[in-house]
Amino acid sequence: MIFAAFVLDLVLYYEQVFMAEAKATFEHFPAILYSTLYPVSIGLLFGLPAFVQTCAAKESWSFDWIKFIAFGIPALMGSILFLLYYSPAAEYLPAMSFFYYGSKLSSICGIAFGYLVLSCWKKQASIPVSTDGTVR
Repeated sequence: MIFAAFVLDLVLYYEQVFMAEAKATFEHFPAILYSTLYPVSIGLLFGLPAFVQTCAAKESWSFDWIKFIAFGIPALMGSILFLLYYSPAAEYLPAMSFFYYGSKLSSICGIAFGYLVLSCWKKQASIPVSTDGTVR
């Protein structure tokens, strides 16, 4: 818990550093990239304790593709919302529609995506199968 508080303090400090640099140099891409990536790292931090417990189990690994596709991909798209304005597709996007709710939406989606990346990995007990194909 103390480690998480330290990391959160460090992340928020560097966000302020990037924002101040963006105001001074008028180069906003590093600040926007950082504000896109730090919620994902916070989500990874939230998912780490459960992932460590999963790693301790002795079963075989599996990945929950349905959960990842249904929740992870939309969360990823919501978290990279602001980066779309620096892509070639930016000329086709409406001018200010993302900026009304985008910052909070991007942060929430980034935290959810970071957590889902680790929570989709599970361990399942393997079913023993005999050489003739029947389950023992």
